Amino acid sequence: MNFDTFIGQGWDQHVKDSVGVAARLQADGIGLLTEAAQIVPLAHLAHHVMGDHLGRWQDALLFQQRLAALPLCQPGSTEALALRRFMASLQLASGAADERAALSASDAVRVTAMAATSLAEQHTARALLLFQDALAQADRAALPDTDPCTRALAVSGNNLATTLAEKPQRNAEERSLMILAAQTARRYWAIAGGWLETERAEHRLAMTWLKAGDPALARQHALNCLHIVEINRAPALERFFALDALVQAERAAGNGTAQEQTLALAQAESAFAALGEDDRGWCQPTLDRLRTPAN
Repeated sequence: MNFDTFIGQGWDQHVKDSVGVAARLQADGIGLLTEAAQIVPLAHLAHHVMGDHLGRWQDALLFQQRLAALPLCQPGSTEALALRRFMASLQLASGAADERAALSASDAVRVTAMAATSLAEQHTARALLLFQDALAQADRAALPDTDPCTRALAVSGNNLATTLAEKPQRNAEERSLMILAAQTARRYWAIAGGWLETERAEHRLAMTWLKAGDPALARQHALNCLHIVEINRAPALERFFALDALVQAERAAGNGTAQEQTLALAQAESAFAALGEDDRGWCQPTLDRLRTPAN
């Protein structure tokens, strides 16, 4: 198996088989490396699986240390700096050490946000404090829009919000972190991304407010998402999911037979018809759900 196939399979399987993917990373991952550019993708997958999903902080840290000791990883290189951030975030998440004072302001923000993401599912109270700290650090540092921490906060916000939205139920701390994370993703994608990332951040906010029980705010963000789609003449797939969010918001507000919902559903059906064959295949269940009247 080549490196790219190994990484692809790892991401595909890591949710359903985190333990198996972690075992394969430890047994086979490093042996597949042939160039320095492969170090960070491997380190990222290991950090996510062993840290975020399994909470096996020491295993994850030892794996990063093995990577850092490789001849491929030159001191001071981009790869070495990335590994330092991964290791610092694992130590912070586990409570073993806090090395942020020795890092640049940008790296300290990124490490804090990564640690918050790692803790989100099982230690939400601490994750919330860390994520708030990351945002406060970023505001104090007043780094330029082009700094890598801007994109890192957008990614972390999206990942946190998505993770918490997928939970069957959320307590008050989980709800607060989910909302803050989605708002952060929207704020920073507007800086670090383009219209597509901003539109998808609006979609995430719509879905977040649905999960948080506020259909009025969900509807507003669904409309914001749809507006960005329309002014940028976005592909049908983006329009379809914007309309999906809008239909869901109308239903959550109790507008089961409202004109707005009927119009949105008709528009969603029209957007679905404009999709390519591959997209229609995996969007069909979503359309079927929209067509099923709410109970």
